[in-house]
Amino acid sequence: MNFELDPELQGIQKLARDLATDFATRAAQHDQEGSAPNENYARLKETGFYRLVAPRQYGGLGAGVLGWVVAAEELAQGCPSTAVSFNMHVATLATYLMKANFAESYKQRLANEIVRPEKLLAAILSEPGTTGLLPSTFACATQARKVDGGWRLNGRKGFCTMAQSADVINIFAHPEDSSDPETALSFLISPRLEGIRVENNWNTLGMRATKSDNLVLENVFVPEDALYCPIPNAGIFVSESEPLYNLPYTAVYLGVAVGALEAAKQAAHRRLPRGYKQSLAYHPDVRRRIAQACAQVDAARLMVRNCAWHLDREGQSPAVTASYFKTKYFVGEIVAAVTRSCLEMGGAHALFKGGKLELLFRDGVTATIHHPPSDYCLSEASIYELGLDRSKTQPPIPRGWD
Repeated sequence: MNFELDPELQGIQKLARDLATDFATRAAQHDQEGSAPNENYARLKETGFYRLVAPRQYGGLGAGVLGWVVAAEELAQGCPSTAVSFNMHVATLATYLMKANFAESYKQRLANEIVRPEKLLAAILSEPGTTGLLPSTFACATQARKVDGGWRLNGRKGFCTMAQSADVINIFAHPEDSSDPETALSFLISPRLEGIRVENNWNTLGMRATKSDNLVLENVFVPEDALYCPIPNAGIFVSESEPLYNLPYTAVYLGVAVGALEAAKQAAHRRLPRGYKQSLAYHPDVRRRIAQACAQVDAARLMVRNCAWHLDREGQSPAVTASYFKTKYFVGEIVAAVTRSCLEMGGAHALFKGGKLELLFRDGVTATIHHPPSDYCLSEASIYELGLDRSKTQPPIPRGWD
C-alpha cells in the first residue's frame, strides 16, 4: 500500500500550510478577544477552499474528505478556531453532497446556491438541550409555523459556530403542525434576518474564536423558498451522518496535537537552563515525552487518512462508520494526552496567555468532548465489533417527551 500523498494532495497540503502560517499571526489575538477570524475566512475563499470538498459535478474541486483532512491538519496548526469553525462549511457540504440517499434535486440546489457562488455556509442544528451522548436530543424545540408566503421561526439555537460570519445558515426547526417531535425542516436563510438576535454567551475554555454564541429567533419570517428539505427524524439524521459530518472535525483536532508537538520541540531546543551546556531537548524525560507524542500522532494520522480514503470510495458503510468511531475516539484521547504532555514539557513558562502551547492546550481539551464524545464513540464501535442487533440493545436512559 502506498501511503504517499499524490501530487494533488501535496498541493493542497502546501497551500493549507501557507495559510496556516498567516493565520498563526492573528490566532492569539482572536483567542484573547473571542473575535471571529473573518480575514481568515476571506483567505480561504481566495484560495478556493470553499469548494474544496464538493464533488466536481456540483461545482467543487472534488478533493473529497481525504483532501480536506490533509488540509485541516495543517490549518489547525495555525489557528485551531479558524479550522474548526470553517469546518462547519466543509462538513455540511460533505454531508449533503456526498450522502448516497439524499435527493439529487437537493444536491443541485446546494451546488447552485452555495458551492458555485462560493458562499460561506454554517449549519445550526444544536440547541441548549442537546447532548452528543443521545442523538435523539437533536430534535428541535425551535418551531416553524406556516404562514402566508412562508414560515415564522421561533426558538433558541446553541453552539452556533461561525453563524455571525456566514453568508447563509442552514437551520433546523420543528414544524408546529407535526405531532412527531423528532420531525424537522431544514432551511437556508440569511443570519441577518430581522428577528435573529445573538446571545453573547461564548466565553469558553478553548476554541474561543469560533464565535459559537446562541442565536435567538423571535418571530423570524422566512419566505417559502427558504425551505431546503424535510428531515423525517433529526436524531436519525445526525446518527446516520457521523462519518461525513464529523471525520472532518476529527482531522482538525489531529492538527491541534501536531501543532502542540512542534511547539514543544521548538521550546525544548530554545530552553538552555542556567549552568548547563545543553538545551532541555537533551533531558531524558523530555526526549521520552517527545517520542511518545510522535508515536501517538503518527498513529492517529494514519487512522484519520485511512478512514477518509475508505469514506470517499465506499461511502458510509457499516465498516467505514465503525472505523470512524474508533478513529474519533483514538484521536480525541491522543489530542488530550499530547497537548497536556506538551504543556507540561514547557513548564511554568508555557502557562502564560498568548503562548502557543497554552492556546493549543486549551483548544485540545475539547477534543474528547466535541461531538461525538468519546463515550458515544465507544458505544457505537462496540455494537459493530460485537455484531450486535441494535434493535435489541437497551436505551441508556428512559425516554419521554413533555
